[in-house]
Amino acid sequence: MADRRVRKKVAVLGARYGDLKIEKEMLTRLGVILVEGAGIEAKETLSVCRDAEVILCGGAPKIPASLIRRLPKLKAIVRFGIGVDRVDLNEATRHGIYVVNVPDYCIEEVATHAMTLVLAWARKLPVACRGTTNGKWDIGPLRKLESVRDSILGLIGFGRIAQSVARMARAIGFQVWAADPYVKRNYIQRKGVKPTPLKRLIQSADFISLHLPLNSTTHHLIGAQALRLMKPTAYLINSARGGLVDEKALLRALKKGWIGGAALDVMEDEPWVVNPVPRTYVRGFGALPLQGGRNI
Repeated sequence: MADRRVRKKVAVLGARYGDLKIEKEMLTRLGVILVEGAGIEAKETLSVCRDAEVILCGGAPKIPASLIRRLPKLKAIVRFGIGVDRVDLNEATRHGIYVVNVPDYCIEEVATHAMTLVLAWARKLPVACRGTTNGKWDIGPLRKLESVRDSILGLIGFGRIAQSVARMARAIGFQVWAADPYVKRNYIQRKGVKPTPLKRLIQSADFISLHLPLNSTTHHLIGAQALRLMKPTAYLINSARGGLVDEKALLRALKKGWIGGAALDVMEDEPWVVNPVPRTYVRGFGALPLQGGRNI
């Protein structure tokens, strides 16, 4: 007699590395049907996810309310990563759908990347690369190069990634400050980091690195007001979520010389589109959308 059991369906959207060998080995033993899609086009996403009980999703796909409402069998959404900002949590909650993440995903990798961007600006590599590419070997534009021992690295958010950045930064001599209302001061101090109010950190730090989730309270946290508070020689580093930064305000800050520069590994809308695209747009280690005179 044929096996009439209904096989459960799991949809995979935007797999980060394109190889589902591990997922297939684990789930097919349970009699699960695994269906994969890019998760970019709404029509394709709905087709892939229809009748799914679980969605596994990578970095790019959004899981909006409009999709959730059309998936009556959906029981859980699992992020291949830490942030869940691309999932409509309110709608998922209304439908009793679990939303879970991978809390230790790429902690060291993101921390290393953030530290790379900090050091790139500490040694003014974007300026040096542009100059030598154009045949200019004058050291003048690189001045003044400060010692890291005389520099403050300010971390906004002090979760696992920020703590790894702090460990790396302290090892090479940075003074490290952190602002995070959800982490106790004595815990921050035990990590060798100075707990600091947000406004003072923004005003004082030579490098500001963002390490916090994107939600309604942090959206455009770094806007014109914050950028005007920064030192004119300070650099903004974002390896967290693009929506934390008001990009229009940042471009204005770079043009006006409010800050020294920025390194963005993430942007609010990717790929980054500006019309017209500035001729000084640079793409290199991470993504560096930079514009204006000395800021490149």
